[in-house]
Amino acid sequence: MELDWVKMICELLVGLATLIPLVVKLIEYVKAATKEKNWNELMRMTIEYMKTAEEKFTDGATRKEWVMAMIRTSAANINYDLDDAALAKISALIDDICAASKVLNKEAGGITAE
Repeated sequence: MELDWVKMICELLVGLATLIPLVVKLIEYVKAATKEKNWNELMRMTIEYMKTAEEKFTDGATRKEWVMAMIRTSAANINYDLDDAALAKISALIDDICAASKVLNKEAGGITAE
């Protein structure tokens, strides 16, 4: 009888040893999926902030500074943990969008809307 208890406890410990890493991986996956979903929302907000900054400020550096400040605030509101790598990505994205916008605006300079 006592041997049955020892065997059952050993089987339970083996089951827990297998289950704990699976639970940890599941939690990591859920966190990553949530963060990825929030990244898309953060990008949508970034575009909206860029549009607003275009109307509010005349200086490009001031626009970008305002957009980055708004992004930091918004990231906290949507529970997105902004690290230096994410901020660098967003900063580069803003620069790329502005550069593309300048090229497109220059090319469209001779075109008139009808």
